[in-house]
Amino acid sequence: MIIRKSSQGKRIRLHRNTTPNAVRTKTYADGTVETLTYPSRYDYFVEVDGEVVKRSNSFETIEEYYVDECAKLYDNGHGRLIAGKHQVIGGIATLQSEFPDESNTKAEIKAWYDLRSINYSDSETKAELLSRIVENFGAKHIKK
Repeated sequence: MIIRKSSQGKRIRLHRNTTPNAVRTKTYADGTVETLTYPSRYDYFVEVDGEVVKRSNSFETIEEYYVDECAKLYDNGHGRLIAGKHQVIGGIATLQSEFPDESNTKAEIKAWYDLRSINYSDSETKAELLSRIVENFGAKHIKK
């Protein structure tokens, strides 16, 4: 059972091990298959990108590890959605400061779109990609 999961674009999850040795398989619409094997013992575990990376019987220990994993990737260190600061785009909690701007390359802007499952045309210019961010998501720091 998932107790906590990062809402900021990376797959970091804290699980309660309610079914030791269980194998969970999920098939996505694009045909990719994901398999997660629950540990044979321990009450809690942390999974990062589909791999169990930490196991513990202590919730305090496992939650500290989860927060440490989130802190490696996020400024806030916990991976939670912050109401009033984050905007959910394609299921990803996104801060204004994370929006690409003129200093980003076209490839970096496309990666930002890809992470949030936003469709775009390869023929779109960097300026067109940025203007869509301003129009659709209200980016305040990008010049029109």
